[in-house]
Amino acid sequence: MKILRNYIVKEFIPPYLGSVAFFSVLLLLERIMSFVGLVARGYADIFDLLLLLFYSLPPTIAITMPMSVIMGALVAVGRLSHDSEITAMRAAGIRLSRIFVSLYIVGAIIAGLSFYIGDRLVPSGNIRFRTLYQRLTLARPEMNIDMHSINKVNPEVTLLVESVDDRTGELIDITIFEREKGQYARTITAERGWFISEGEWSRSVILRLKNGVVVDPRDRQAVRFDATVFDRLDITIKLEHRELKNIARTPRDMNIKELLEAINGKKSGTKEYNIYKVELNKRIAIPFACLLFVFIGTPFAITRGRSGRGLGLGIGVLIIFFYYLFLLVLERLGKRGTIPPDLAVWLPNIVFAMAGIVNMIRKSRI
Repeated sequence: MKILRNYIVKEFIPPYLGSVAFFSVLLLLERIMSFVGLVARGYADIFDLLLLLFYSLPPTIAITMPMSVIMGALVAVGRLSHDSEITAMRAAGIRLSRIFVSLYIVGAIIAGLSFYIGDRLVPSGNIRFRTLYQRLTLARPEMNIDMHSINKVNPEVTLLVESVDDRTGELIDITIFEREKGQYARTITAERGWFISEGEWSRSVILRLKNGVVVDPRDRQAVRFDATVFDRLDITIKLEHRELKNIARTPRDMNIKELLEAINGKKSGTKEYNIYKVELNKRIAIPFACLLFVFIGTPFAITRGRSGRGLGLGIGVLIIFFYYLFLLVLERLGKRGTIPPDLAVWLPNIVFAMAGIVNMIRKSRI
């Protein structure tokens, strides 16, 4: 049995690690593109990019570990089932629960590791990521421009922008209202433009505009105007609030001890209390899902003979989708107080565990 258990674990590890890598890259892809944009525009260097990725890994892996467990179990057991090795083991009188006990142990170990990452590494990674990202974007006004809204850059300059190019950072269809002390506002429109920073701690930034018009009032009644067409125009804009702000700690940035202390200071039943309570339960329920998914996944991977090789894998994708969808919906209801926060987080685990038990009993009788 020891040789058999080690053999099953060896089948599980490669697809599990491959799934962790695949799902992590998939979730990080959007962030990676935005990080590359920062480097391309000279706002960060390669070392900064690697740090941002490093700080993003703990919260990403905390999500991908449970879903990778079920994919690893499905691939490993599915391969054994397809090659009739599960059938041979059962013909030798070995029960399914004994065949998969090594996977249950590995699932428990992964659950413990997931708990440690979620409680220790995720909070510090979130804080360090936001701190570094704030420093890198401190002198980059385009990072904080709201489209179709009034952006008050400083008391003299108001900026309206139709859109911002996510790849290059260029501002598209710009309108600027610029007012100097004691004078009426002049209006500047341009097809596009971009900010040129004079340094991280500079008190001003240059806005370079292309293909536009400057409309300047000639009298106090603003009845007559001078209009000047330009191909390129550089405007120096003074910036305010250049200091780094303290990063506010959200429930996601706290470990379990800090969450318990925060909950003790909140009134039961309030929205704030529910938010902290939901986050506390998630720190335990999601790591527990690593063990739960092994228990659910192994019976689904068992097929009769050589038919339906990919069926178990497809079911695994559906299980992951519905589990996280179920969790997301109930989490919101729990934060609103529609249902108890504890039940909101643990109900998906309870429902899927019952489904796993029923399926295991059914497969054992086949």
